Amino acid sequence: MFILHLIHIKHSSQIKVFINIHQYYKNLHRFEFFLKELRLEEREIISKNISFYNKLSLKNKKYFEHRIIKFMDSHNFKSREGFIITDEIKLLIAATAIKVSFGYRNYLFSIIDTIIVYPKDYFSNLSNQQHKGEINPKYKAVVFSWKDFEEGLKIENDNLNLGLHEFTHAMQFSFKINKNSESRYFNRKFNNLLNFLEDKKVQKKLLDSGYLREYAFENQYEFLAVLVEHYFETPIEFKEKLPEIFNHTKRILNIDIEN
Repeated sequence: MFILHLIHIKHSSQIKVFINIHQYYKNLHRFEFFLKELRLEEREIISKNISFYNKLSLKNKKYFEHRIIKFMDSHNFKSREGFIITDEIKLLIAATAIKVSFGYRNYLFSIIDTIIVYPKDYFSNLSNQQHKGEINPKYKAVVFSWKDFEEGLKIENDNLNLGLHEFTHAMQFSFKINKNSESRYFNRKFNNLLNFLEDKKVQKKLLDSGYLREYAFENQYEFLAVLVEHYFETPIEFKEKLPEIFNHTKRILNIDIEN
């Protein structure tokens, strides 16, 4: 049982990225054949905007590019309020999604098939409130404000990244409904984190650190999404302040970011 939301909240060094595949999945990426490659100008866009990509090995860059192309081919991109979705926008949205799921062979999220993009924050009929982004399982869609999505890309150390946040939801919801070995792995690792958080001393340490923003404690889904934002944006600080939770997040994502 996740209990942190019941608690009242008071409120770089060079990083090398490794794909740390669990033993069961250690040869995971080798099953990708006939890899598709981005064009030079597309690769430059990814390199300029997605620092995670630049830290990958040459081999893993090829897998990353292939998965970006597969993601774009597998999803419909729809605009709202006259917004124009360019090829660059498609690339950056796809790259962010693949960044979240890169530790898994099942890197396409079964819960979504449409990407809806507004120019800025929008009124959501789901909640009757203004939103910056959301997942809509009924319509199998993820929705973004491009203004806020782009800001998350430009500022890489503030632990606020709309794309990472919403695609973490997409991955978690997909793994909850899927029935395969990777889903079981993900859910087991996430449940291990929840069990760890039942300890009152752990809760106190987490709250006293002041490291996570208050929104993380809304529920278990927001908690994980915020952890993923922190894991990719300030991994050194994350590991220093909350090493056990950092390691749980690493295992959940199946990606290891090390100094």
